[in-house]
Amino acid sequence: MRIIAGEFKSRILKDPKGRRTHPMSERIRGALFNSLGDITGLSFLDAYAGTGSIAVEALSRGASPVHAVDIDSDAFEVLKHNRDIITNESRLQVHRANVKTWIKNVDRYFDVIVADPPYDKIGMDALDILANYVSKDGLLVVSLPPAEHFSHKNLQKIDEKTYGNAKLVFYKNTYN
Repeated sequence: MRIIAGEFKSRILKDPKGRRTHPMSERIRGALFNSLGDITGLSFLDAYAGTGSIAVEALSRGASPVHAVDIDSDAFEVLKHNRDIITNESRLQVHRANVKTWIKNVDRYFDVIVADPPYDKIGMDALDILANYVSKDGLLVVSLPPAEHFSHKNLQKIDEKTYGNAKLVFYKNTYN
């Protein structure tokens, strides 16, 4: 797995062993960031970070600050390793925590939140909580299996793209 574009383009990231983490494919990650456009200077949260490929890609493309959260101990070790590949970059903060608990203790909103939860453990309650931390005119992007759906009273669905057994759904906070 490699970084597609930006400051850290072509750097190779480590994958975790086993199947507990399903890193977003390079193709879908590319489509995600093409859809987001210029994210320079935007605050960014990679919820369910796994390898951190989304967070590192966001940082590479100019987002700052970037936070990556994952509760799994093996994924967190890979996440730290991948952060350190880019010279222990301080603009990327990594956290080993349950994202629902972690975000409630953060005193900020994010311009972009990407949530790519494990498909066997999708917690709609966690997505509801994350939705409350999207800044005005900010985006929540959720990766879901094609049959799953999510909605939130403060978010407007603006786009949906399907890629095989995954779909990216884009929501904008137009209410807060």
